[in-house]
Amino acid sequence: MSERKIKKWVEAGLIDAEAADRIRAWEDANSRPLGLWALIGLGGLAIGLGLISVVAANWDDIPGAVRLALHFALMLGVGGWVWWQRRADADQSRWFDDAALFIFGMLGLTFFGHIGQVYQTSSPLWQAFLAWLLLFSPILLWQGRGWLVAAGWSAAVYFTASNYLSWLYEPNQKVDWAVLGTITSIPAMAMAVASALRSWVGNGDFWRRIEQIGLAVLVIGVSGSTVASAFGVRDGKNGEAMQVAVIQLLWLAIAAAIVRASRPNPSGRATAMILVIAGLVLMVTAILGTSTLLSAALFMSLWGAIAMGALSAGWRVVFQIAVAAVALRLIILSFEFADDLLGSGLGLIMAGVMTLGVAWIAVRISKRYAPVEGEPSA
Repeated sequence: MSERKIKKWVEAGLIDAEAADRIRAWEDANSRPLGLWALIGLGGLAIGLGLISVVAANWDDIPGAVRLALHFALMLGVGGWVWWQRRADADQSRWFDDAALFIFGMLGLTFFGHIGQVYQTSSPLWQAFLAWLLLFSPILLWQGRGWLVAAGWSAAVYFTASNYLSWLYEPNQKVDWAVLGTITSIPAMAMAVASALRSWVGNGDFWRRIEQIGLAVLVIGVSGSTVASAFGVRDGKNGEAMQVAVIQLLWLAIAAAIVRASRPNPSGRATAMILVIAGLVLMVTAILGTSTLLSAALFMSLWGAIAMGALSAGWRVVFQIAVAAVALRLIILSFEFADDLLGSGLGLIMAGVMTLGVAWIAVRISKRYAPVEGEPSA
C-alpha cells in the first residue's frame, strides 16, 4: 500500500498513528514482490527455452550416448537440488525453488526430445508428452507452489490433448466421439481435481492456479465454439456433434458437482454455475446448428453467466472482462448483419447504443454488488 495514502488517511483523521503503524506492519508481512516474481519467472522461462534450443541443435561432433548421459546427469543434479533445498518456511527460497522445479521439468521434457533426436524415433508427439506427464506430474504437482510450474504443467496437459486430437483426425485414424468429448473436457476435469485437492493438501494456492487456468482454457474453448458455429465451422444438427456435446455436458456436470461439493462457498458455486452453463451452450450449439444470431446469443449468455458468477464470488477483474466481452460481441454483431455502408453505419450506431447500455447497467450493478478491488476468492 502507498505510504502517501496512509499519511493522507492519518491527516484526514480516518485512522490514528497506531493504526497506521499496524497497517504498515501488516503490509510488510504480507507484501508480494511482483517484480521479483516476474524476474525469477522470466529467468526460469529463459533457461527452459534455452534448453529446448540447445537440445534441438545438431551436435554432430558429440556422440549421442555422451550427450544423453550429460543431459540425464544434469537433470538428476537439478532434481536433487530441488529435493534438498526445498524449505516451506522460507518464502524467498520458495520462489527460487519453484523456478528450479520448472527447469527440472523442462530438462525432463527435453530429454525425451533428445532421445528422439539421437535414435531417430518417429512416434507421435503426444506420446512423448504423455510419458513426460506420467513421470513428472507427481513431483511437479506435489512440490509446485507458483504460477510458473502451474502454467507449465497445464500447458503440457492441454498441448498433449490438442496434439492427440490432431493425431485422431489423420486419415488412417478412426475418431471415437466419446473419446473426442472426453478429451475436449479435460480442462473441466483438471478444475474438478484441483478444487478437490485445494482443501486436502498444503499447497492450496497452487491448486487454485491450476483451477483458474483450467477455467480460462474452458471459457476460451467454448467461446471459440460459439464463434465457429456462426461460420459453419462446427456443423450442428447432426448426430456426431450432439454425441460429442452430450459427453461434454456430462463431464462438465460431474466437474461442477465436484467443485460445488469441494468448495461450498460463493466462489465454488459461481465456478460450478459457469461449468454447467458452458456445457449447455455446447449442447444448444450442437442441437440448433449454425446461426449468426444464435452464435452471438450463446456467446453473450456464457459471458453473462460469467459476469453473474463474478459478482457473487468477488472476482472484480473477471466481472470487468465479462462485461467487455459482451460489449465487444455486440459491436462485432453489427458488422455481421451489415451488408452495405449504410447498414454498417446504422448497425454501429445501434451497437454503440447497446454497448453504452451494457456499460451503464454494469456500472450500476457493480456499485451495488461488485466486490472491492483485491484478491479474488476463487
